[in-house]
Amino acid sequence: MANLSVKYMGMTLKNPIVVASSRLASSEKSVKKCADSGVGAIVLKSIFEEQIIAESRKITDASDLNIHPEAWDYIMQSNSEKEIDDYLRLIDFAKKETDIPVIASINCSTDKGWTDFTKRIENAGADGIELNLFILPTDYKKSGEEIESLYFRIVEKVTSKVSIPVALKIGAYFTNPIRMVYKLSKTPVSAIVIFNRFYRPDIDVENLSLVPSRIYSSPHEIAGPLRWIALLSGDVECDIAGSTGAHSGLDVVKFILAGASVAQVCSTLYINGLEHVGVMLDEISGWMERHKVGSLDEIRGKMSQANMDNPVSYERVQFMKAITFDKDDQPEVF
Repeated sequence: MANLSVKYMGMTLKNPIVVASSRLASSEKSVKKCADSGVGAIVLKSIFEEQIIAESRKITDASDLNIHPEAWDYIMQSNSEKEIDDYLRLIDFAKKETDIPVIASINCSTDKGWTDFTKRIENAGADGIELNLFILPTDYKKSGEEIESLYFRIVEKVTSKVSIPVALKIGAYFTNPIRMVYKLSKTPVSAIVIFNRFYRPDIDVENLSLVPSRIYSSPHEIAGPLRWIALLSGDVECDIAGSTGAHSGLDVVKFILAGASVAQVCSTLYINGLEHVGVMLDEISGWMERHKVGSLDEIRGKMSQANMDNPVSYERVQFMKAITFDKDDQPEVF
């Protein structure tokens, strides 16, 4: 039998499939279903920074944190205190009723008024915390250095308050993602998740209104995080989790080959159901048996830039010659 176990954030997982933060893990029933499906770990649905702040009543006006008025109205109208208590109870339930690591998630964009809550998450029994952090760079008055410094302030505040491992889930919107991730890896974070897939607006041209674009990821989207993980593997000083585009067991293998410790999955479970976890695990095991691989540790980073005969392959950004088509009208890129 192939050994699918992996190490992530200092924890041993029975396999590298991690349920990403989503409604797939938002209730006692859904968490139990995820655990029963055979995944290696669960990241609970995010609780939002604004909910934590509203519950603590440390501020009374959206302008104190530059929160969009519509978002603030929604938060203030909700029963934040109950939602906070429910979240802590969910962590407690998950730890008592499952036998896999349970990682809490906080969606945040500032370092004000909410970081103390991380200690309550630890006390509730969470095995780790994932900070889902993204500051949309829409203010021309803010420099890249100002925005990037906030990531480090948040990491410093959170890691100073808890003893459980902390992961940072980020997007790719940095001038130099390689340098940013490398610097973040030298902080006390245990893992960096590459990359988050954010809400994307679209325009309804008939009704002239904003609507969500495609909600689920597509398998081809794995190419983005795959490149950056392969470029970073071996240089960062923490674990890497691959995220976005992993729809099959072979996609998980790709992330491991590039250098990731685990793969976070979400869209494929919405599309195919939680029973798809078993299919993915069989695909991973089948690949390992075909290639005579005894454990995933043997192949981690094998296809990273550092281990490639032609390392500049991952730095290629243009189609150098042309796209032609073979006899079956399939594109061939040169």
